[in-house]
Amino acid sequence: MQAKSRRRWAVALAAGLVLCVPAEANAAPPPLRLDAIIHGGTVFDGSGTPGRITDVGIKDGRIHRIGDLGRVSTRITYDATGQYVSPGFIDVHAHTETGSPLVSAKSSLTQGVTTEMLGPDGFGTYEIDKQLNELDRAEKGINVAPYVGFNTVWAATMGETDTRPTAAQTTQMRDRVESAMRQGAWGVSSGLGYPPASYARTNEVIDVVRGARSWRAFFSDHMRDETNLVVESTVEDISIGRAAGLMPEITHMKVAGPLNWGKSATMLGLLGEARASGTHAGGDVYPYTAASTGLDFYVPGWAKDGGTTAMLARFADPALRSRIDAETTAFVIDDVGTPDKVSMPELANKSLDAFMAEYGGVTIGEAIMRILAAHNGWVLAVMHIGSEDDLSRFLTDPFIAFSSDGGVTESAETHPRHYGSYPRVLGRYVRERGLLTWEEAIRKMTGLPATMVGVVDRGFLAEGMAADVTVFDPRTISDRATFENPKQYSVGVRWVFVNGELALINGEPTKAGAGQALRRASSMPTRAQNVGRDLKATATGFVGSPNGRGGTVVAAALAQRSTAPAATGAIVVAGPAGVLHSVRLGRLQTADGWFTVSGIGRLAGGAERAFTLTVDNRDPLADKGERRATVQIAGLPTIYGRLT
Repeated sequence: MQAKSRRRWAVALAAGLVLCVPAEANAAPPPLRLDAIIHGGTVFDGSGTPGRITDVGIKDGRIHRIGDLGRVSTRITYDATGQYVSPGFIDVHAHTETGSPLVSAKSSLTQGVTTEMLGPDGFGTYEIDKQLNELDRAEKGINVAPYVGFNTVWAATMGETDTRPTAAQTTQMRDRVESAMRQGAWGVSSGLGYPPASYARTNEVIDVVRGARSWRAFFSDHMRDETNLVVESTVEDISIGRAAGLMPEITHMKVAGPLNWGKSATMLGLLGEARASGTHAGGDVYPYTAASTGLDFYVPGWAKDGGTTAMLARFADPALRSRIDAETTAFVIDDVGTPDKVSMPELANKSLDAFMAEYGGVTIGEAIMRILAAHNGWVLAVMHIGSEDDLSRFLTDPFIAFSSDGGVTESAETHPRHYGSYPRVLGRYVRERGLLTWEEAIRKMTGLPATMVGVVDRGFLAEGMAADVTVFDPRTISDRATFENPKQYSVGVRWVFVNGELALINGEPTKAGAGQALRRASSMPTRAQNVGRDLKATATGFVGSPNGRGGTVVAAALAQRSTAPAATGAIVVAGPAGVLHSVRLGRLQTADGWFTVSGIGRLAGGAERAFTLTVDNRDPLADKGERRATVQIAGLPTIYGRLT
């Protein structure tokens, strides 16, 4: 096909005219045989629309067909009658153990989680290529995807002391953030509540994280103060995101301390005001009123200046010990009220007030210093800081995704959130309390987090999407983990598929090793989820050189109603590998100057392949004013380049 005729063909489709597909593309397709059919379940597609009873067909790691598949051949059928079928859950805040526990990933798969984001709270590496290469080689029960950590970048340049960066140091840190995004990081995580990042001033944080601006990512922060200054810290996070050109995302949202309870309404109001003024803003939350971090969290920042060794030396200085005692004691009281609300899972789950008594009735701060000194400055603590009213507000806000602040583990000395977060939402807050509908809770575990981090081919059940699928029993799904005995696996998740492979069956991992290390491409922006909106998108042109060998013509005319499960329209891709035309479309997603759609297309000879088309007017790798397209067809090399 000559370039001129290909151009006429593409323009005809974009204009909505009749397209004459070449004769070979109309060949009778070979008999379809699926790898698996999930039959008769109530399917929730991740968009927030109500579930519908239908079948889901999987082939070559992708969702190949949704509908009545009673007459379609398959290798195996899973009878999901009475079960709920959803996209695999995406955990945007996970402290995943990437060693041997990741092989089975039982703590996460039994919750229905298929993807975990690594390096939250600012602790992700900036050497993303190295991390992803190591993860590629590791056996994985689920997908993993890394953040670049502000704290790590700051510490690598500034060390552990409270000092101001020079212009050269700021440039170095900003370049490290930008480089990490270029290598495939999924956004910038931050923990301004932890030193040495807590020493960074607001303008300094902005100057560093704006290295991710052109990548249209988010800034996910463990805010500076979740206690008395929780509202002020919310304002700071919004200002950082707005000034840096990133989505401000407040991670594991909470309000700590009885005197602060109720401030969740103000926090959510501030996020709403930001969205109304043009800054997309949101957050995530896990379904517990107790937090968990190192006990040294309560030690004032100035006493930790210089790191653990310097902190322990200050404990031993009589001139400083009384001040540390007073400030630490005050912080604990503000955070939890009374010391019995703080316990240490690794120390026989003993409470702080029990240690105070054991030490002869000492103060809160004195007990904490003694505990830390006896354990080289680090002890895991669980703090019962929150209220159910604040938690309920966060859980029900439509812009707050669910997370665990847990992730894959096999530890028996930890917070129960590692084992129970997602079933706890579905069992306790949906089925038992009716706080959310099933479809809304599932959306906040799937479609919402996917769009927040920039994923384009997961988070929804739609044809052409990656086959990450969770099947659970709505009557029995529940968490079993407790603070006294956290290592208890959740119940009610029947099957989990990761990239089309069965990863969990009736509570037991298959160890199929189907997880992938996910890389964020330049055309995967953080964006608002398209909820309750009718969508349209068109694109016509050539990817690459229209006059040279290897040029590919792309033409698309698409629409999707807000309540429809799939897009309508047509896509044609014609290039050196032949012609593909769409036969079934998946979900259309749009943002400013950007759209993506998945689907199933037919090649010459009739073979069907999953595909994804993305068209982007703001690709950070493109020249100014240049439009780029990405076409991914299963089994073929990715097509990426300028769209003219």
